Amino acid sequence: MRTTRLFAAALALSLALAACAPREPAPVPRPDLLPQGTALELVVATDLHFLDPAIVREGDAFTAAYAYGDGKQINYISQLVDVFVAEMLERRPAAVLLTGDLTLNGERMSHLELARRLAALPQAGIPALVIPGNHDILNAFASGYNRDKMYDVRSVDPEEFAEIYADLGYGQAASRDTASLSYTWPLSDDLWLILLDTNLYERDGSRSIPQNAGALPKETLAWLEGQLAEAESQGAEVITATHHNLLNHSSRLREGYTLDNADEMLAVLEKHGVRVNLSGHVHIQDIAGEKLGGREFYDIATSSYAVYTNQYGVLEYQPGAELRYHAQEADVEGWARRAGVQDPDLLAFEDYSYRFFYDISKERSYVSLVMAQLNKDADLELMSQTMAILNPAYFSGCAGQLREEVRQSDHYAMWRKHSGFAPIGYINSMLEERELDPRQITIPLTD
Repeated sequence: MRTTRLFAAALALSLALAACAPREPAPVPRPDLLPQGTALELVVATDLHFLDPAIVREGDAFTAAYAYGDGKQINYISQLVDVFVAEMLERRPAAVLLTGDLTLNGERMSHLELARRLAALPQAGIPALVIPGNHDILNAFASGYNRDKMYDVRSVDPEEFAEIYADLGYGQAASRDTASLSYTWPLSDDLWLILLDTNLYERDGSRSIPQNAGALPKETLAWLEGQLAEAESQGAEVITATHHNLLNHSSRLREGYTLDNADEMLAVLEKHGVRVNLSGHVHIQDIAGEKLGGREFYDIATSSYAVYTNQYGVLEYQPGAELRYHAQEADVEGWARRAGVQDPDLLAFEDYSYRFFYDISKERSYVSLVMAQLNKDADLELMSQTMAILNPAYFSGCAGQLREEVRQSDHYAMWRKHSGFAPIGYINSMLEERELDPRQITIPLTD
């Protein structure tokens, strides 16, 4: 017990000094491999887009960053991360996976502060395993906010990323790829996790505008095949995790979201019988399936934790039997009550979060319709309601519940009337029938 307390104190001190000195904490011991036949619960969250409060002085610049953005609630992301950590400490899953876009724009201070907050998980014996997203490394947009101005802040290079998250996967990995920030984490005798860095960033250390697209280098594909062969030889099931998607999750959101060389990675996964990949990036909640070698393969895209309904994925693994997944909304309101928080938005967060995304969706749609210069008889207010209603449902995986209601509505009829000018294609993509339930699935692991 004394050793544990001394380690926790040393870790906290090292993180506090990290901005001005190299970080050299005593490593968190890697948990023992769980025995064969152990049923496991895993949690996956993605696209947190965390921003360190220390580089934010509220004002017009910060308000513009979230109030006129794409629905990310960076105004409450600090509290949302605290809620997530508290729920993980209560659930005590066998592992927590965070599949990229950990920070808003790769700010070094955001990485350091997020790592500090997540440190409670490995300290409690819960492996928390991270990989970068396209926003996280060498990002030219890394910024702080000082009332009415934005200012440049440091980002991180790949080596710094691995150093900052040494206790969150990189320091205890069973194998590290030399060509990327990919690594392997055997969780039990039955189940291995392979987390893959699919991002495209400058390897020479120069900052650049983040590339939305992703690909696996040939060297990483070769490393992946070697890891899968080793797992196969030991009779272990493998779940892979990527930031980018391996299958298409939308008829409109494909380029830049689905991995550029997804076919090459899928061929490797098919060869070794991998059934499931966990991804993010696209921000929508969706499950896509495809036959690989006569067996069904699934890419499960969990929606952005920073966007309504602020949810994460829960996986229940029964060795040799099945894998069950479902989306789980964070209980922000319960956390706020227990913490004695007085902020009315947090105390009624479900309604607040919905209204936040509704209003942003409506405003962005209205502006796009004005720019499309529709005929004078177009009711832009009515039309923008379509986007406002659909976006929160679509991103949370619930659009199917509104499909027929929207199709029969006056506001959708107005879109159809002006379809030659209005961007109705995106609306229709949200209304498409889905073969699989976007929020839950049971996957048999027997042939």
